[in-house]
Amino acid sequence: MNSNVKNSSIWDVESSTNRRTCMLMVTHACNLNCSYCYENHKKNAYMDINLAKEIISREVRFVKESDQFDELQIDFMGGEPFMNFPLIKDVVEWVETGVIDVPWICFATTNGTLLTDEIKAWLREHKDSIILGASYDGNNQMQSTNRGTDKYNLDLAFFHELWPHQGFHMTISKETLPTLAEGVLYMQEKGYTVEASLAEGVDWTLKDALIYREQLNILKEAYLKNTVLTPFNRLTRFVNVFDFPAAEEAQNKWCGTGKYMATYDIDGQKYGCHMFTPIVLGDKALLSDAVEWDSPELTTDDYCKRCVLRNFCPTCLGFNYKYRGSLANRDKRWCPMVLAEALTACEFQIERIAAMDKLDKQDAQHGKAALESCKVLQNLDIEKSQSPYTI
Repeated sequence: MNSNVKNSSIWDVESSTNRRTCMLMVTHACNLNCSYCYENHKKNAYMDINLAKEIISREVRFVKESDQFDELQIDFMGGEPFMNFPLIKDVVEWVETGVIDVPWICFATTNGTLLTDEIKAWLREHKDSIILGASYDGNNQMQSTNRGTDKYNLDLAFFHELWPHQGFHMTISKETLPTLAEGVLYMQEKGYTVEASLAEGVDWTLKDALIYREQLNILKEAYLKNTVLTPFNRLTRFVNVFDFPAAEEAQNKWCGTGKYMATYDIDGQKYGCHMFTPIVLGDKALLSDAVEWDSPELTTDDYCKRCVLRNFCPTCLGFNYKYRGSLANRDKRWCPMVLAEALTACEFQIERIAAMDKLDKQDAQHGKAALESCKVLQNLDIEKSQSPYTI
């Protein structure tokens, strides 16, 4: 019997604490060379289909024996995973036969450039078994600047048709930051959901933070004016600085690296997530069992202990390790960017709630907390770019 999990948004999936993610690095090859790419060791190498099945079978046994997990998510990752479409096709059709006796779903992140008519026809047939998350960076000019995809005819409508609740992922580069609002609204006016994040390893400056603040304000006003548009994620993250932990408490671990997920490279070696694999780190790759993933020290940057935004500030253990040699050492160039985002998000949420005709208890509490947070954030100096934001 097919125990396939019903199609849903991968972002809802990621919030599930009973779902184990098995990420397969199906290839180290990619047909693009994005400006912000952190995979510096790409090569023409591929995972064997039989190895993929063996790993999945092992993960199924792990889920069945676990007291924590009862579902399995199989992620196909690269490089560009559709460079190894035969593996994706074979694995999906294999699990559809009922060989997996736990609930499951497949997912792949793709740049969308390799989806031929034949592949799209196959995806249409199997859309309830595999969800695609497409990376697309805004309008055509932004996409061209970041990804150089001018020669490709990307069918964004195809993704939206098959997985309407699955958002497009936008990476904000230094070059496309000045047109962020234009790019987000371009996508949203087509009916697409957009999730965005700032590029890592970039020399973000105070000037960039002021541009970011300006662009977020443009989006804020657009959403307040047109309530049909769904505000994008950088303005909807909730901020409540009065709930931040004491300085001696561990800082947030933002993902399930090493605990909720396991990543297997093309040779079957196991890593905490794809950020620690050879395609990212080369010979400095860090095997999963080399790290004590539950250790509080893993995420604690002493520099950030008293910062009111330290649990709002996104930090990635993998990027910390890649660029700064320590899993806990955050990128301090993000400080003014994070304050710009937090302040605008607070202002937006206050104004949106204030404009509501009727508030329920949750809305009222949300608005009160955002207002209190905003008062604190407005007293912080966005130009204080190399120091924690403390009160």
